[in-house]
Amino acid sequence: MQAFMAILRYDAAQLLQSWVTRVWVPLLLAPALFLVVVAASENELASETLAAYVAAVLMPLSAVAVAVLTAGAIAGEAQIIADGILSRSVTRTEFVSAKIVARLGFALAVFLLVMVPFTYLIIRYAATDVSYAGLLVGLFTAALLLTFLGALGLTLSTVMTNVLVSVLVLLVVVLASGLVLQFLGLNWMSTTAVLTQMAPTIRGETPAWDTFRVIFVFGGLTAVSILATFSVFRQRDL
Repeated sequence: MQAFMAILRYDAAQLLQSWVTRVWVPLLLAPALFLVVVAASENELASETLAAYVAAVLMPLSAVAVAVLTAGAIAGEAQIIADGILSRSVTRTEFVSAKIVARLGFALAVFLLVMVPFTYLIIRYAATDVSYAGLLVGLFTAALLLTFLGALGLTLSTVMTNVLVSVLVLLVVVLASGLVLQFLGLNWMSTTAVLTQMAPTIRGETPAWDTFRVIFVFGGLTAVSILATFSVFRQRDL
């Protein structure tokens, strides 16, 4: 447990100082402030504004940032991992657990840091047409998609040694699979379809069964990715 906390604190400090974070957060905040001003002056619909921000700004930028932060979490520290584990100062489980908690926790923290105040301001100054239950479901779904992306990135980080290739594979696979599944009509399995339907979800118009299927699918995929990360890393040669 002591090794886990030490790695967690170190990784959190590294993430806060990362160039990715320094670019990612301002790029999320600037459009959010712009949309609040537009919504207040033009009397825009809150659901449409929130959905447009999530689909066009938050998720694309966050997908790239989270892909970089997670795909290099393990592959980028191969020598440090080997020195620590082979000297028995830290176990494989402790190392991977700390990485998962730090990277996914950081991504969700940034998500909440941006979306909570932005959502409040949009609801206050735009034309309110949201269902609060639908709003919570929409935000939870967006956070779940981000968590799934990060979990898959961590899995790829244990499989591939080249960080750039891992990032590209992650983004291409998620985007391509989303478009293909949406084309096939399997919207509840498609990341792109879920984002496209964000406005009706926020208004509370999405059927409960569809919402359950989305949460079940992406929650299950996230759990499988995390388990795969542990499994692959335990068998990996250092």
